[in-house]
Amino acid sequence: MTDFKQRIREALCGAISSTLRRSGRQQPQFKDEDKPLKDYEGMDSLCGIEVTLTLEQALGIADLGNNIFVKGTGKSARARSLSEIVSKVVRQVKERKETTS
Repeated sequence: MTDFKQRIREALCGAISSTLRRSGRQQPQFKDEDKPLKDYEGMDSLCGIEVTLTLEQALGIADLGNNIFVKGTGKSARARSLSEIVSKVVRQVKERKETTS
């Protein structure tokens, strides 16, 4: 894993941890295959929004776009794993940097 990707993963895990702690939930043991919306007790769509905002602040990004925790919409929607979320955020950060350069 690259240093940049590791930094994104650490920021994401930190944002999830702090959001769950604020709501009185336990901090999970993070594994790449975890699906936060399914596997972490108390993690719901509202927590997802809070995590995304916290992550945007930590990374200095104005907008990470649509739901980073879910891929697809409607009946084809599925929860992303932690590693899929990290990869999505890495792509979005790189795209943002390319458009502002």
